[in-house]
Amino acid sequence: MSSLVNFLNNFKKELIVLNNNDECKQFFFKSIMHLMVSLEIASSSILDEKINFSKLKSSIPSSLGDEKSVKKVLNEGIKKKFFIEKKFLKKNKQNYYKISKNFSLMITNWYLENKTKFN
Repeated sequence: MSSLVNFLNNFKKELIVLNNNDECKQFFFKSIMHLMVSLEIASSSILDEKINFSKLKSSIPSSLGDEKSVKKVLNEGIKKKFFIEKKFLKKNKQNYYKISKNFSLMITNWYLENKTKFN
């Protein structure tokens, strides 16, 4: 039971006390919507899947935000170069999204720093 409490306390600290110098981490933990969009794009990138906007918005519960909220976070991530917008070779296909190397590195490092807390 104490390991669960330790995990919860460490996770809360991670959410509240962010390294102000790490722009990637600030974006990642900015809101639940930022976290969800980032995790959806990251997991599809890791699995080498193509996630388009339709698939992205359908994978995020509407209780967390609407289509406009998802689009806003997506555009912010693209503007800050955390997400990369890719185009299909075929004309009628929607663009898809991947995470940048820098953002991928931040997520990987965060995971490695915290993986013992998740076990």
